Amino acid sequence: MQSIIIVGASLAGLSAARALRAGGFGGELTVVGAEHARPYDRPPLTKDFLRGSCSTADLALEADEDLGARWLLGSAAVSLDAATRTVGLADGTTVRADGVVLATGADAVDHPLLPVGPNVHTLRTMADAERLRAELGDGRRLVIVGAGFIGTEIAASAAALGADVTLLSQDAVPLRRALGEPIGDFLAAEHRAHGVRVIAPARITDVDRAGRADEPPGAVTALRLADGTVLPADVVVVGIGSRAATGWLAGSGLRLAADGGVLCDESGRALAAEDADTDRIDPGTVDAGAGGAAAVVDGVVAVGDCAAWWDPYRGTHHRLEHWTGAVERAGIVAGVLLDTPGRPCRAPYFWSDQYDLRLQVAGVVSGHDELRIEEGSVAGRSFLARYYRAGEPVAVLGVNQPRLFTRARRSLGAGPAAGPSAVSAGAGIGTSGSAADGSVGNTVDGTGTALAS
Repeated sequence: MQSIIIVGASLAGLSAARALRAGGFGGELTVVGAEHARPYDRPPLTKDFLRGSCSTADLALEADEDLGARWLLGSAAVSLDAATRTVGLADGTTVRADGVVLATGADAVDHPLLPVGPNVHTLRTMADAERLRAELGDGRRLVIVGAGFIGTEIAASAAALGADVTLLSQDAVPLRRALGEPIGDFLAAEHRAHGVRVIAPARITDVDRAGRADEPPGAVTALRLADGTVLPADVVVVGIGSRAATGWLAGSGLRLAADGGVLCDESGRALAAEDADTDRIDPGTVDAGAGGAAAVVDGVVAVGDCAAWWDPYRGTHHRLEHWTGAVERAGIVAGVLLDTPGRPCRAPYFWSDQYDLRLQVAGVVSGHDELRIEEGSVAGRSFLARYYRAGEPVAVLGVNQPRLFTRARRSLGAGPAAGPSAVSAGAGIGTSGSAADGSVGNTVDGTGTALAS
């Protein structure tokens, strides 16, 4: 393989470039990015960057001059011919390579009643965060639609800036699907303790827009809920999930999931579309899991938020939208292109900072049937919890317990510690009756996952 193009100047894209060079690839390496900026760290966008405690320069990932790559920034990819591995860019440039890494990340899902506008925001990029930060301040009335990780992290940051924050969700417990009901109850209580108004269940039925001369044309002035509640708003943030940024792959010959994710085998090799001309794309055949045998497209891999890898643990294809997943899986796809074995991924891991809480999670929470607090206490706001399915540990969560969490993460799957206190997965911890992750109103449901790639 003499040339590789990476589509997506993201954490996943940069990590793939580094893994390729570390694996001995000495050929031509091209990185394409829709944004003008070099790859930057996205998790701080909802936290330190939004609060103004870190700068644009602080977001920059490590220097990349040593990669010897050609950078084509500020022009998005608009087409891919998987058969010839040719990428077309918005500025008319075409790039052909022996290998293609897809790392275009994900876009925010729009609310049907709240498209992005004068004071309505989503947050996926540095530019998004800069626009939102300019509108936040003491006493500003902020309504956040969706109480997943993005929504709850923005709520914590905005509250610290003195904003009057309301957090809406369709479900009854924030982050219930991501962390379980007891932990969601605990987090809802934390937000309320910091002055955030949490409303759940909430369904938006109408929106009032500006009618005064001193208001921006089309600006949202209030949200109306199904129960008759009217929420005046100076600023609105929508965080109801994401879709893989793969609209440009229509007609490429690749198979896409319902949410746009590039369907891949468990090593990140892209699957051919069912109607693809397999004589042109030079496929191999792999076990695609529940879908049976499928053709993989030779020389095309996907990683990061845009990639839906086959997950034998879940028994389905799944987009892993976490920072560490983007880094670790980049090494695997590099190995695929270089025909060298890569290290297997560890259990999924992510973290979230809200107020003075550091949440760390490893494993697969979905499908658990029991949650046990095994160290510390919820009342003390510092504890370690394990999630179980049929008596076997499947995930671990630490709240302000970095050392215990690190140890538990290493032993994940080794079985429960002796003498834990058991808590039903549906039982309440702390204050209940609080907001949930996901959508508000007639929208796509999603957990508002933390920003990764």
